[in-house]
Amino acid sequence: MQGILGLLCLLWSVPGSFASWGDRSNIFQRCLSGCWRNNCTGRALERFDQQQPGYMVMLGWWCEEECKYGCMWRTVEQIQTDPWAVVPQFYGKWPFVRVLGIQEPASVLFSILNGLGHVVMIVVFRRKVPSHAKMYNVVHWLAIISTNAWFWSAIFHTRDFPWTEKMDYFCATSLVVFQLFMWFTRFGGFKESAVFGALLAALFSSHVYYLGFVKFDYGYNMMANVAVGQLNAFCWLGFAFKNVRQRRYMWKCIATILSINLLLLLELGDFPPIWWTFDAHSLWHAGTAPVVPLWYSFLIDESLYLLREAEEKDV
Repeated sequence: MQGILGLLCLLWSVPGSFASWGDRSNIFQRCLSGCWRNNCTGRALERFDQQQPGYMVMLGWWCEEECKYGCMWRTVEQIQTDPWAVVPQFYGKWPFVRVLGIQEPASVLFSILNGLGHVVMIVVFRRKVPSHAKMYNVVHWLAIISTNAWFWSAIFHTRDFPWTEKMDYFCATSLVVFQLFMWFTRFGGFKESAVFGALLAALFSSHVYYLGFVKFDYGYNMMANVAVGQLNAFCWLGFAFKNVRQRRYMWKCIATILSINLLLLLELGDFPPIWWTFDAHSLWHAGTAPVVPLWYSFLIDESLYLLREAEEKDV
């Protein structure tokens, strides 16, 4: 499931740095030029620096960024005087009303809820599954990697900078890769899992190095993650459908993966933010949060099944 979440994280992230017709429009460019000239030079800039709250400065709302934000809304207002006009995007993103300097508050909130879901459910997992169960450690690593990914998702949606975008991408990819490793450890022994994990770690490191230091290629990144993500879905669904008659709890695995894929329709039907706050991506985040407990419930059931199976063999 987390592999698919990582894949979808990549789908909605592509790519914030591309130009859009809103920021290329004459209205925006004229406004931006005038704002910078009147507010971001000389004594005007000194006054801005004195008046800008500290938390806004920490979040990167410098004078030029404030000009972009203000001119974005001025452009939207002027364009919407035409009843047939469509809401433009700016620098690859819809216009959002910021809250306390947070660029996309709804996505930040729902990212935090997803991360908290993993924190809460790993506590539940620890209470119900003995530490000597086969999947005990790997589920803990899943919780750590997932929480980290949702943390960087929240950071990225708080402020979109090149480095926050890369961290969001890389951590989303780590989910895709780790979920494939997790599926393999369900069947493989320690040595086989270690070899497979080392191979995946090498591939992941090469992937990150290429994107981070050679070329940040959105197309390559997407193709690589789609391939691994679809392999994840195929493996988990195949495993679940094969065993659902004998182990009824397998429906949780199936429901989780199918639900995530249905939520993908939100991404394909992208639309301007409702109330300038809730876009398709933030609603996707809201939809994935309730799926987290279902996935951990499946992992608890499967871990206990493997434990009983091992104990029966030892008898």
